[in-house]
Amino acid sequence: MQRKHRYRPPQSAQAILQQISQVVHNPVRERFELWVAGDLVGVLGYSTDVVNGTRTITILHTVLYDEYTGHGLGTRLMRGAVDYVRAQGARLRPVCSFTKSYLDAHPGLVPLAPA
Repeated sequence: MQRKHRYRPPQSAQAILQQISQVVHNPVRERFELWVAGDLVGVLGYSTDVVNGTRTITILHTVLYDEYTGHGLGTRLMRGAVDYVRAQGARLRPVCSFTKSYLDAHPGLVPLAPA
């Protein structure tokens, strides 16, 4: 009896990009940076304020080079920011449309600041 060899498809571009990408917090520039293979390919900018005695982090914009969109990398950047907000015990104020969409799709991830 002959054994059939299973065909294993190559990894998707999304899987490869997720493996070789890295989110780096750059507090001096108030942003999270997305690096792929040593190249800066995206940023998520924020500002920090104290509103009614509570630390509030406002996400201002998310920018990703066009050739890297559609592979889940914007979501990866967003997760880095959400983890940071949680670690700081802060509230999040989404100004960026991508952030608003992400939080609408994932309610309850972080406490939100009043608009």
